[in-house]
Amino acid sequence: MMEIELITLEDTQKPAINQIIDSLKDEKTKAIKCGDEAKANACWRELEGLELNLLYIQAFHNIKTEKYREAWIQLEQCEIKYKFLSENSTEDYLCDSRAVFIENYVSKWQSLYPYCVFASPGFKVGYYTCSICNHKIRPRSRCEHKKGKVYNGELCLHIGHELEFLEILIVSTPVQKYSVMHNDETLDFTLLKYLSDILENAFEEWNVNWTTMKFPAERFISVKTGDKCPCKSGNNFEACCMGQDEIEIPHVDFIFSKQLPNDKQAIIFPY
Repeated sequence: MMEIELITLEDTQKPAINQIIDSLKDEKTKAIKCGDEAKANACWRELEGLELNLLYIQAFHNIKTEKYREAWIQLEQCEIKYKFLSENSTEDYLCDSRAVFIENYVSKWQSLYPYCVFASPGFKVGYYTCSICNHKIRPRSRCEHKKGKVYNGELCLHIGHELEFLEILIVSTPVQKYSVMHNDETLDFTLLKYLSDILENAFEEWNVNWTTMKFPAERFISVKTGDKCPCKSGNNFEACCMGQDEIEIPHVDFIFSKQLPNDKQAIIFPY
């Protein structure tokens, strides 16, 4: 199989990518017909690993171009793909395919988002069937297939039937992260913008350290007495840190594997 560089959005749009995908799909179909389950599963794994890389690069590009909601959804899709890929791959494959890198950095990117309120729909499910053999799943009657495992090149899932909608809950830790309740126009994406302006591609190494920093009180003259306190206690400024000589506020340190230009090293003061 041909090898190509896969780092930038332009790389993902090369005709060779589609050729590789088509070739893997053809090989998987042939393996299934021949009863070669090991090869069919290997083709599934290669396809998922490639699609995970493509998805992560697209998410990075959307962050760079300030399409934060689209990137958030793609980051969640990366999480889902990694989960199933990790259950059907060796540690060596996960490292060699950059899946481990992507899984690690997806959570870092997500931590920089200001999203904190989500909708969580609740359903009553009549019954489930196995996506491999269509067996009706019951407590005492299960087929031999395990959910999340790959069989002859196909991922086993449990499909819900006779769904009855019950409720929508507002939660802070959702099962599905795509159901964001915020209006992006009202949110602050400064951290994402700062970081993505510095990074040149999706696979540069970086880290983030959540800490605090003290500033002289006179630097907070723009904060009104009835505003929420900059220390993030949740109390009003007047009842919290107003009147102190110094105010300690949350601070984010980014750590990079490269030297930054001088104009990117200054502390960004949010008030």
